[in-house]
Amino acid sequence: MTRPPLMAAALCAALALLLTIERKADAQFNLQITEIWPGNDPGNNLTEDWFEVTNIGSSAWTAATHGDLYWEDVSANPALAVILSGVASIGPNQSAVFVNGGAAGATAWSNLWDDVVTLPLVGFSSGPGLGQGGDTVNLYLDDVLPVGIPTLSLLDSAGYPDAGTTGGRSFDVGLNAFSTVGNASGAVATIVVNDMQQPAIGSPGRPLVPEPTSIVLLLAGIVGVACGRRNRR
Repeated sequence: MTRPPLMAAALCAALALLLTIERKADAQFNLQITEIWPGNDPGNNLTEDWFEVTNIGSSAWTAATHGDLYWEDVSANPALAVILSGVASIGPNQSAVFVNGGAAGATAWSNLWDDVVTLPLVGFSSGPGLGQGGDTVNLYLDDVLPVGIPTLSLLDSAGYPDAGTTGGRSFDVGLNAFSTVGNASGAVATIVVNDMQQPAIGSPGRPLVPEPTSIVLLLAGIVGVACGRRNRR
């Protein structure tokens, strides 16, 4: 009869091998649009329009290695897409907000939100605006490195309906709803309000629940520690 310690050691070795294979197969970035803010209504906009991109994968996206990011609105025409600047890399479970209006727009956004949230990465673009009547964000990756005419592939697409009476609120893609203070994503309101006393409401930069691949990587570490302790006995 095989002794239990030998069986346990064999199980540890087999599980560790499977987790290693899984880790190598799934170690890649996965950029998703997680939040979209189309502006205040009524009254003036507190900032330019913005949207959030979150890496739910298990490795970082890096512009120098994988290519630049671009975006376009509901027309979904890659030829009209504009580059996203100011963020060179997005790590696993990390978010970046991209604000319209160039670098000045990004600075104004940071100044508005830094009193109520821990700022995520903040980048910018000078692209199409997002309308209150409903719109779409299409996120593209430039497959040509390091130079050349961009060849764009679609990474993700997310839209929102007519904002109606929900002016000033971001659209939470995961919840499929306009944000309300204290929702499941932990949305908050800005301290500063516009000329109609309306704040901006959203949850930029909030941490997400790790995707299954991330859980697998965590389990791999636990197995390694547990089996290592068993081998030292």
